[in-house]
Amino acid sequence: MKHERERAVKEKRRLAHKITLELLGPIVGKMPKSSIESLEKLSYLPKVKRHIAEIISVADAHVVKHDLQVPFPPFIRTEAAFGKRNIYLLKDAVVSPDTGMAWIGNRIIEESVGSLRRIMDWGDMLHEPLLPVSELRSEDPIVVCHPAAGYYHWLLEVLPNLLYAVSTVPQVKIVLPENCPAYVMDGLATVLGPEAAGRFIFCSTPLKVRSLVMPQYHTAPEFTSPQVIDLLRSQVKAKVIAKECSAVPAPGTRLYISRRRSRRRRLMGEEELERTLKEKGFTILHLEDFSFQEQIRIFRQAETVVATHGAGLSNLVWSDPPCRVIEIFPRNYVLDCFAWLSFCLGFDYRHVICSTGHRIDDEAMAAVLEQL
Repeated sequence: MKHERERAVKEKRRLAHKITLELLGPIVGKMPKSSIESLEKLSYLPKVKRHIAEIISVADAHVVKHDLQVPFPPFIRTEAAFGKRNIYLLKDAVVSPDTGMAWIGNRIIEESVGSLRRIMDWGDMLHEPLLPVSELRSEDPIVVCHPAAGYYHWLLEVLPNLLYAVSTVPQVKIVLPENCPAYVMDGLATVLGPEAAGRFIFCSTPLKVRSLVMPQYHTAPEFTSPQVIDLLRSQVKAKVIAKECSAVPAPGTRLYISRRRSRRRRLMGEEELERTLKEKGFTILHLEDFSFQEQIRIFRQAETVVATHGAGLSNLVWSDPPCRVIEIFPRNYVLDCFAWLSFCLGFDYRHVICSTGHRIDDEAMAAVLEQL
């Protein structure tokens, strides 16, 4: 039933979007700016102001610049600006358990997802205000812990924001989507303990709440703030490594993160690369076989990490220097989020781009081995 409703409202929005494009043109018609706005920008309006209980600052604006001895091409960026980070305490707002997108009336709150660009580019969010809304008849404050667009965004964006929210409002309840991914549930049990299940609220539709704790998301998700890295290492990693777990296999310090089981961005020729690296003492890891805690312990031991571009490299946040990272890209998809993460942690970062496209050919293989 839920999927049928979603299909119906998506089709309704698709038709409305098509008509808008015809009437307004491809530029104006594509950007529904009138309905997606910054909460602070519109906080002077009485209709918006009455929904704002409090705005709490948790981090100041700052610029981070990495002065590296080795030059990198322009697509590997070494400088980023981070805006201030707030926690918004809102009254009578609606929020999606699937994406964390929040809205008041017909205005989507830009800070709930980070930027207009992300709302337009990521998945399909804009139909959500058209879905049926359930109402939570409780005065308890709630925060959404959504699965984001995968493990990378959940670990480096959603989880830190949840930690900020719990620190700011300790009694906050946590809204989760039904059929929540295993990495979310495993991560929450690790971070908050098994007793945290008592504060979970599962919901399949957008939820109208009387008290919403809404963390502010960064506009550029490819850049992780050093403050977020410190938060994860101090409040998550430190908690995990303080506990002994003899059942965790010892993977060694030279790791290759395989994507052979992945359906997306899988590179051909990976099997041959795995065989070659295994001969050189690398442990081949399929991270889906390991729990959240196990991944933390494994990456803590890493001395060299080789991987094709993928969410598994998010676990570099648990590693310690000195660590060498060799990332392999297909020719038509290069994203510098893990280069940035490596720079922040003081790692020796290298990259290889497959000249033939989506295949690790002899040239790419030789380039990887040369970097070891």
